[in-house]
Amino acid sequence: MNWYYANGGQRAGPIDTDRFAELAQEGVIHDATMVWHDGMAAWQTYAVYRGAAPPPVPVRYAGFWIRFVARLIDGIILAIATTALRAPLFLALGISGTAILNPMAPGLIGAFVLSLVINTAVGVAYEAFFVSTRGATPGKIALGLKIVRADGRGVSPGLAIGRYFAQILSSLILAIGYIMAAFDAEKRSLHDRLCDTRVIRTS
Repeated sequence: MNWYYANGGQRAGPIDTDRFAELAQEGVIHDATMVWHDGMAAWQTYAVYRGAAPPPVPVRYAGFWIRFVARLIDGIILAIATTALRAPLFLALGISGTAILNPMAPGLIGAFVLSLVINTAVGVAYEAFFVSTRGATPGKIALGLKIVRADGRGVSPGLAIGRYFAQILSSLILAIGYIMAAFDAEKRSLHDRLCDTRVIRTS
């Protein structure tokens, strides 16, 4: 969320919520200061704003390592789910575990394509459902993380699906898309930049 405030008769900003809270704590923004952000009907004093809503709370962005652990948890859950779906299908096609290791085994290409379809379908459904309804995947929920848009709103199913495919792009470029989070002020990975999302701490 972008904030603006009056300073010496001039409009200052935009600044993010973290900086706004810091200026309020420092006294630069005080009760008589006129403030405004997108969505407010008109400029009002900070005192009036504080009476209408809680003071802004600094956003804590989730760093690279905690997101990495959350991703591992999600990976384990997805591996179990996709394996449970693939096993009966492979048996129905007569493809055994040892046959998959043999590049000349009949039906191997079909098994590969089937695995890819199952993995993608489960991954898309997993992200779309949990991110749009719970605000995060189970791995992130377990670690107190949430995915939000730049203005703090939740993520729609369509955006969650787009973010899923953007994550694949982050992985394909030698995981550099993920590593970017370690060097970004808002801890954004490539897929966060592409989809304009943030991963924040809720606890």
